[in-house]
This record gives sequence, C-alpha cells and structure tokens, in this order.
Amino acid sequence: MPAHDLMLHRFPATLPDFERIDDDPVFDPALHLALGEPERHYSLADLGYESSQLTEPTPSTVAATDCFRILSDEGVAALYHVCKQLEAYTTSNPRISRNTRGGVYRSRFMRDLSLSPEVTEHLSALIDSPLLPHAMGHQLAHLNYQPLSLGENVDKWHYDTLQVDYVMFVTDPNAVDGGEFQYFLGTRDEMAQRHKAGKKIPPERVVAPPIPGAGYAVLMQGNYVVHQACGLQSPGERITFVNGYSFTNPAINDFTAVKQLRMADPVEIVNAEYARQMAYRSAQHLQDCINTPHYGDIDTTLDQLQRARNELDVAINTLRDTEDEAVKHFGD
Repeated sequence: MPAHDLMLHRFPATLPDFERIDDDPVFDPALHLALGEPERHYSLADLGYESSQLTEPTPSTVAATDCFRILSDEGVAALYHVCKQLEAYTTSNPRISRNTRGGVYRSRFMRDLSLSPEVTEHLSALIDSPLLPHAMGHQLAHLNYQPLSLGENVDKWHYDTLQVDYVMFVTDPNAVDGGEFQYFLGTRDEMAQRHKAGKKIPPERVVAPPIPGAGYAVLMQGNYVVHQACGLQSPGERITFVNGYSFTNPAINDFTAVKQLRMADPVEIVNAEYARQMAYRSAQHLQDCINTPHYGDIDTTLDQLQRARNELDVAINTLRDTEDEAVKHFGD
C-alpha cells in the first residue's frame, strides 16, 4: 500500500543545475562546532525601536548580539577550504562587489552546516525564540569576499532581506587592517532620514563588536538592524559567512524582500525559492488542521484555512509583480 503521509523537506530534493565543488569535506558537528555564548546583546529598544515602529511582527526583543563562537579550529579550516573553491563563482551587485550565493547547491558541507540542528537550537536560545534555517537556498550560506580595490567597503550600510541571520568570520579579522563589521545604534527610519539629509553618523552611534578570530559570529534580526562591513585598508583576505533563518511561529509574517533578491540572484531561482518558502509556511498552517481536526469548532478550522490561503495569496501577488526595484542601501 503506498504511503500518503506528507513529507516536507527543509531543503529541496531537486536542485538547480549548479556545478559542484571538487573537494567537499564531510560536515561533522562533533568535530567542526564549538558553540559559545556572547557576553551581551542589544535589544530593539536599545536601538530606539518603539513597539509602534515594528512594522514586521517579531517574537523576540533581541536585536543583535556581541560575538560568540560557532566553529572549532577544524571547522574553520574546512569552511575556508570550501570558501576558496566557491570564490570562483563570485558575482556583484550595487551593494556588494564580490559575493557568492547559492553555495549550498555546490557544497554538501556548506549545506549541512547551514541546516545544522545544533547551530539552529543554539541560535534559537540566543534570540529567545525558535528558529528554522531559511527555506530559500540563496538565503543560506551567503559569502562576502573583500573587494579588489583597497578602501572599498565590503558591504554598504543596509538592513537585510530576511528576519534573522548570523555573520561569521571565516578568516581572522585581526590579521587584516580594516574590514570591521559594524552596527548602527539606531532604527531603519533614522538611518534613512540621515542618508536622505546627507548627515554623517556620529562615531558614538556605531558599534564594532570585537571578534576574537575566525569561527566567531554575531547574530541579529537583520531586517531591523542597520549594519555594514568596512573595507580593507591594506592588502589582505576577508571572508564572511552569512546564514539566514525564519521564526518557526507561522503567526509571525514572512519577511522576504523578493524584489531586492531579484537584483542579486537569477530571477527564476528567486521565484522558485520564494514559492517554496511560502508553500512551506502555508503547510505549517494546514498541519494542525490535517493532524488534529477541531471537531465542532468550525471557527478555528476556518481560521487555519484562511491563514494558509493568505500565505498563498501573498506569494501569488508577489510573484506576479515583476516591476523592478533598485537595490536598497544607505551608502558608505
């Protein structure tokens, strides 16, 4: 008798036709992880956000953390080995001059690290809300490489196209001159106003968390925290690994800036990945309706069905809207 149980995969069974790297290590969490704790975190209130300014609902008050360790020395060496091979696939956009996206389709090591349940559980505790690795492959394992021109920022001031992510140094930030990762101690709206008025950011409003070395990261609600990556002031190597997550609670609206992603990634890939993300969210709403029917409670059932339908309506309308949008950032 054939099985009819639904089986939802966090990572798709069919992949785009991307060339795989030649020498791909096997990810071993016991060997490659060394999870640590940050000394402090910054709340959304610390950045100046009032509840009325939170345009996208969030279950966490944590805006960002200081650095904490994710990878062991062996993990750093393995990831660096993968990143050097993926450097051949760098692309650019108006915000970032050298980055590689979609690495999870080229490297099994990078895929398994990005989806690691050990890391996900650890980050969920740090941000005080359950997380899942993002269902869009190009929102996982984003790599930034130093620009070829000295002094050019790795990434301009911006906020992210997703809810939660961490930025981890693959190379030792203390071995180069420059390349700092920085937070703006303010809100998105304040940064937008400053940028429009041509006002400089006061130095006391910028935080550069000290990073002890490679394998250390910062965690943030990237769609609320304005941040940048500075350029190198002398020749050197700077590689960072950025991994994206979604809140597990399906009542928290999705935040995926699809039009921004279309400016960075192939449109056909973005559309397929976004459709998958929203279908997964719709399935989350339907799961309870399928597994534990509410006998005699039609209102709850209708609410579940309507929530699932809303997710699909948002996805359909977004995918039908093909109007271009400029890449958003606040400059250097």
